[in-house]
Amino acid sequence: MRRASQPTTTRATTSRPTNRRGVREDVTHPPYDAPTLFDLDLPERPENTYLTSVYQLERVTPTIEGLHDAVNRRYVRQHDFLIEERLVAGAPALLVHGTVPRQRADWCEVLTRLTGEETELGFSSGGAALLVAVDENVYALAYGTVGRHMVDLDLVNPGFGIGFAVRSLAPDEIKQVRRRVFGTTGRVDRNIVPGGQHIRMYGIDKWGEIVGQVCGRTFNPNLTACRSTGRATPVEGSDALRIHLGVEPASLLADLREIDRVRKQEAPFADLEFITQIRPVSARDARLSQVEEQLDRLLRLPDPADVGLAVPGRVFSEIERVRSYKLRVPKSGLRPARLPELTLADVLAQTEGVPDGERWASLCTGRITLYGDKHGQEEIDSTAASRWITAQLAHGESQLLLHEGGWYEIGDRHREFLRDEIRQILAVPASFALPAWTAELADEEAYNAHAAKVCGLTLLDRKLLRTSQHPRRIEACDLLGPNNELIHVKRATGSAALSHLFAQGAVSVDALRYEADARAALVEMVKRQPSGRVIDPGFQPRKVIYAIALGSGKPLTVDSLFTFAQVALYRAMKSLRNEGVEVEVVSIPSV
Repeated sequence: MRRASQPTTTRATTSRPTNRRGVREDVTHPPYDAPTLFDLDLPERPENTYLTSVYQLERVTPTIEGLHDAVNRRYVRQHDFLIEERLVAGAPALLVHGTVPRQRADWCEVLTRLTGEETELGFSSGGAALLVAVDENVYALAYGTVGRHMVDLDLVNPGFGIGFAVRSLAPDEIKQVRRRVFGTTGRVDRNIVPGGQHIRMYGIDKWGEIVGQVCGRTFNPNLTACRSTGRATPVEGSDALRIHLGVEPASLLADLREIDRVRKQEAPFADLEFITQIRPVSARDARLSQVEEQLDRLLRLPDPADVGLAVPGRVFSEIERVRSYKLRVPKSGLRPARLPELTLADVLAQTEGVPDGERWASLCTGRITLYGDKHGQEEIDSTAASRWITAQLAHGESQLLLHEGGWYEIGDRHREFLRDEIRQILAVPASFALPAWTAELADEEAYNAHAAKVCGLTLLDRKLLRTSQHPRRIEACDLLGPNNELIHVKRATGSAALSHLFAQGAVSVDALRYEADARAALVEMVKRQPSGRVIDPGFQPRKVIYAIALGSGKPLTVDSLFTFAQVALYRAMKSLRNEGVEVEVVSIPSV
């Protein structure tokens, strides 16, 4: 039984010799950190503080035994780091520290080949992690380039840093924002304004984006940094909280307790509250077992609706250095796959041999390892495969979003905002009525031909444009209206089909507005139709009409339109209106 009262030093494993090799080959690069508020805005640190990245850990008991369980054993054993039991102002603590020496930097080979002279230069990356139990909480303080890798980051509370930031930062002095586009695209945007500006000026889509990082300043006299300077101090909130913390044992614990108090007792600022509207779902939530069973069934499909692949924020800043991946999925019966690129199809293919009902669990225990070289020798990072999967699933009245291995519930205010926007779009009067989709019209091809004949429209369904930017060809529209409206038609039973429809409209407009060969191809295509219709070679799209028949036969309303499709429609509408293109949605009667 370990005792917190007596400082104890251990190696990461007892099976290795106690003498550490002076220099050895290592495959882990120091992580690249993008510029942040601290690089731009603080010439010197407040007295008696140190800039610290602090994580709050979940599912870790606040005892010395619990702290040992939170160490990244694989990484610590690999580098033979020291683990020492300590006390910080009486609180149980664990100090993990060491260096990662490299005999030869990877760019030495480049210099040798360029100059013809052998170049031999190495370097060492040092770091430490201090795990400390404060009351009922466990925190990990990371130092140096490798400190954060010494902690099991799968135990990190993802709402910790953001939760403090939205309750403490001045909304009109936000200096940095990182947000991820909601859904399955995985796009991440980072914006830095060194002088700061109001959160509204960042143009964040309050429904369609998850804010993963927000930076600014706070003045809280209970924090050591503010008390010692009498000024506001920078705060960077994400999964971690980056802030100047006291370096004296008592002041460190006081700072951590004040941070916890703010998160639990203070309300978010009104202009930042929207960030909290997509909130974590507790791992103990009773809904999760059913939702994960639903997800497991979807993972059996070759192209599952509402499921995608996204780069985890933890490795986002390093993704440009990645040259290869290793994908390992337990119970698949397959050897780990080594891939130059990573797609959802790759992940699904690796799970084919996993028994039904165990695919999601296998992805949770499986790993995706990133390498800085194509041979898989220079390891950058390794994460659970589940953190790359993103999805949106319904459970009763709730909408749950899977993001980086955790589930989030979409707040009612966000949902109501979206519904209001969709109501306004659907309320726009239709330019003209389209005929009903009857049982005699078996598919979209038959319906489009019928609608073109009845309404005098130009039929372009299945006629594709090949352009330099789209060598695999795109569809300009299904029907061309009398005033050159681009009409896209879909009969849908799920959100994936409609999401594709809305994206198709945006892609078509983009090509026709900015690609001369796309416009020329459309002009020629229309001229070849039986009507012999001629359109201006300088044609520019001015209106897009989405004509939709629901497979259920219900009329198109905000209640009958699938939630994920509402998000896709809202995004397409914003994109098209920004281009000066009018958007209209027409409900096709289905009988």
